[in-house]
Amino acid sequence: MPRRRTAKGERKIDKSQKGRVYWRPGEAHPLDVLGEELKELSARLPDQLQQLLVSAQQAEEHLRAILEATHDLEDPTSIFTPAEQAAHTAILQRFGNRKHLEHLLMIFTLQRRKRMLGRLQAAAAALDLANGLLSEEESFSPEIGVAWRLPANQDQEENQMEEPSSEPASPLTKEELRVQGLDEPLTQIISSVEQSRRLLRDFETQLPELRRQLASGQGWFEVFSVPKRHFKQKVVDYAKALQASRKHHTPIPEAIQQAIHPDVAGLIQAGASSFPTTLRDEVYDIVYVGPYVKYRWTEQKRTYSISLGLRDDYPPFPFVPEGF
Repeated sequence: MPRRRTAKGERKIDKSQKGRVYWRPGEAHPLDVLGEELKELSARLPDQLQQLLVSAQQAEEHLRAILEATHDLEDPTSIFTPAEQAAHTAILQRFGNRKHLEHLLMIFTLQRRKRMLGRLQAAAAALDLANGLLSEEESFSPEIGVAWRLPANQDQEENQMEEPSSEPASPLTKEELRVQGLDEPLTQIISSVEQSRRLLRDFETQLPELRRQLASGQGWFEVFSVPKRHFKQKVVDYAKALQASRKHHTPIPEAIQQAIHPDVAGLIQAGASSFPTTLRDEVYDIVYVGPYVKYRWTEQKRTYSISLGLRDDYPPFPFVPEGF
């Protein structure tokens, strides 16, 4: 199936048509709008740099506050104590009457730590990406900053030290001049983005693992009931009557024959040990026992669960549901 064409965006530069061959530098041209775009883009750069600096400073402030708080502690993880106590209190309020309270405390603490570690790993990957992108841009290098501060006359002196070529350049034809310089790379003019592309690809390959690290610290509550079933009395009566009929060669009573579904009767006659779900209501009396609750989570494609049964959830043994 061919790919659907996307709608073209609005033109920002009008087409140059009439008189374009005889245009001379200094005359008006549709490409002059590039100057306005350049002016607008240049005005955005200082704000973008300031925004990046503010974000970096905020990250540094967060990290310094954490490291300073753990500097004199024998156990650095004790910095999490206030948050742990708040979570502990919330767990007790909501699940204090459950049998597996201690296990719930363990798994919720584990999941909080996993989320915390996942956030730190994601932040580190983002900062590595930011540093790599900045290092590729020549305008941001320390050498460029030093060169920018050199006195103008010193810069001119350095340029004068370069000796011109002793061999005169041979004249070029118009055809040669039109293609001159086209084979040279544009890296010196608009800079290279190869490293940036590689950094972005590497960052994208990390995203599934970063998402997994964050998602590993979560679970869900599951509420369910357990179906308990036994054969309807009319099915039991028919099976007994069928057995007696085959043993004594007597007909099945009409009332028993009429009470049962014909398809169920046929399956019983064939010796079936199970029945299709479409006939379930014709075969069984079903009682749903519950509701029961579990906390479940998944790790490496394996699902685990903790029962949220109440401390006094101990039914009589043997357990017989109501209606059986």
